[in-house]
Amino acid sequence: MIRRRISRTFLRVFSTFGLALAITLTALATWSIADECRGADAVAEVAGVEHRGARTFLTVQFTTDRGELCQSTLRATVDTNQAVSIGERIPVHHARSDPCLRVREVGDQFGWLIIPGAVALLITFAILTYLAWRRPRPTLPLRYADMP
Repeated sequence: MIRRRISRTFLRVFSTFGLALAITLTALATWSIADECRGADAVAEVAGVEHRGARTFLTVQFTTDRGELCQSTLRATVDTNQAVSIGERIPVHHARSDPCLRVREVGDQFGWLIIPGAVALLITFAILTYLAWRRPRPTLPLRYADMP
């Protein structure tokens, strides 16, 4: 069976594009986490509870520290918030730039899992790009081919 080798040009284009994408994703993830850390906590009132299989989604209303009134839907991941009912109050954390859109429960650390994935993708494409763009090693002269 004859296997065709992937062209070096394709590997260079693919790895460079992947590296640029990984750098962009890592920068966006870092900015998102930093914006989330600059946000604030608030006490929200539960306006709706929806059960979808094993998942519980809560519709909450809260006022930000800047005085904005927000309503948002979030997934309940903290055990104490999965059994809440309408009218109860729960602590939430909102981002600084989009307080009504990026809301999570206090204690939910799922957003931090993006960083290791982005860094692993970045390292993988950096190594692939290095291997695709490095100079090929010259072959050994034939007189040394049979030597141990």
